[in-house]
Amino acid sequence: MTGPEATGPQADGPEATGAEAVRSEAAGPAPARRPGPPGTGPRTDLHTHTDFSDGHDTLDAVIRAAVDAGLDTLVVTDHVRVDTTYLPVYVAAVDAARATAPLTLVCGVEAKILDTAGRIDLPEDLTGIEHVALADHRFPLPDGPAHPDTVRALLDEGRLSADEALAMLVLATARAVERVPAGRTAHVAHLFSVLPKVGLDETTVDASLLEPLVRACRARDVAVELNEKWRCPSVRTARLLHRAGVRLGTGSDAHRAEAVGRFPWVSAALAEATAAEAGTEQATTAAAGTERRWMS
Repeated sequence: MTGPEATGPQADGPEATGAEAVRSEAAGPAPARRPGPPGTGPRTDLHTHTDFSDGHDTLDAVIRAAVDAGLDTLVVTDHVRVDTTYLPVYVAAVDAARATAPLTLVCGVEAKILDTAGRIDLPEDLTGIEHVALADHRFPLPDGPAHPDTVRALLDEGRLSADEALAMLVLATARAVERVPAGRTAHVAHLFSVLPKVGLDETTVDASLLEPLVRACRARDVAVELNEKWRCPSVRTARLLHRAGVRLGTGSDAHRAEAVGRFPWVSAALAEATAAEAGTEQATTAAAGTERRWMS
């Protein structure tokens, strides 16, 4: 089923800034709580898209693909902005699909981080939305989201240092985690995917830099996704997060049904990042990214 905003990638549309940006405290009624899935290891796809936003296939096709991939939990995370209007139809479609879906189906959205205050580009009314994927679709600067080319120019001109840019991105992400609307679960989607777009990489990322994000994720039980599409964060970064007690999750970022639940890079990276504590209860919980109760 196609929603009214299924005309192109929401991440590339006009940016919401200033007073129009979402305020987490005005996010609408929290969805009903329901039991979570059993702990089943990395058989959850935290990040998928349908033709309600910029995905190629229908919700039904995505669910069938998830079943074919052997998933136990499918989180649908179609793109939204502050001015998105299709959510009532989207939520109704997901709710209806649950009646026959042979897996746990979670109704989520993906929204970009707007600035270093951690504001999130979400609609005001999130009725029925259970989960939020926090994304770095643009580079969050103090005065709002910047196109990667703008940030690259600031770096090239010496008006922004690489260390400053990395610190801004981590702080913005940490603060976004803290601003997730009450009653919703969340995860950090494709952490650091914006870095190559501005000419930076993860080589200087260390435990000290990650500390604000670690604190926020641990305090709110928010996982960081290993993303198949963008192959990020790096194994080294994922290992630092894991050792600091941050849960790691698995996400295909599928925009076509055939990619749902298919993450060979993620599986290998997850195994490598958690190898040091392999076999322990803590590692199993962190690696699975599913040992929690949705909305519990």
